[in-house]
Amino acid sequence: MSKQIRPALLKKTPSRTLQIKVYRVIVSQLAPLSLEGSLKFGGRYNTPYQFGAVYCAQKEETCWAEIEKKFEGPVKQSRFNVIPIRVHLNKVLDLTDPKVLSKLKITLQDLTLPNEYTLTRQIALSAREAGFEGIIAPSSAGPGTILAIFSDRLDSQSKLSIVKRRPPRKK
Repeated sequence: MSKQIRPALLKKTPSRTLQIKVYRVIVSQLAPLSLEGSLKFGGRYNTPYQFGAVYCAQKEETCWAEIEKKFEGPVKQSRFNVIPIRVHLNKVLDLTDPKVLSKLKITLQDLTLPNEYTLTRQIALSAREAGFEGIIAPSSAGPGTILAIFSDRLDSQSKLSIVKRRPPRKK
């Protein structure tokens, strides 16, 4: 029997606020916060053509690992932009919290199965319906965490701000 995550269960699941700097790796032709790629191709936490997500990670290395997993091998990094983003979200589902996983009766392994998105997409759909603005979860491509942001679900106090990159200091 497959696991079922319903919006009613998620409405009872505690959320957390999140104020962090994250990184996004995106094809250079797209706007930094575009949903186009995830809407068209889907991802672990969104079904294609149903809704999009802004996928980020706390470390650039995690972003690259996720991209290379998606493309099934190394990519030409010059085709992509790395975008630092300051994130302030008020209602995030934290799938890195053991208490949340226990309440939902799922494991980290359930969330990181290779090429198996049925459960994670169901979680995302139910989380959106329950009012969550995003999901923080373990990366399925290696160490680190990812953040899937439902930018169309942000409340009036939440925001995403692109951080301007500074050139490296000369020594």
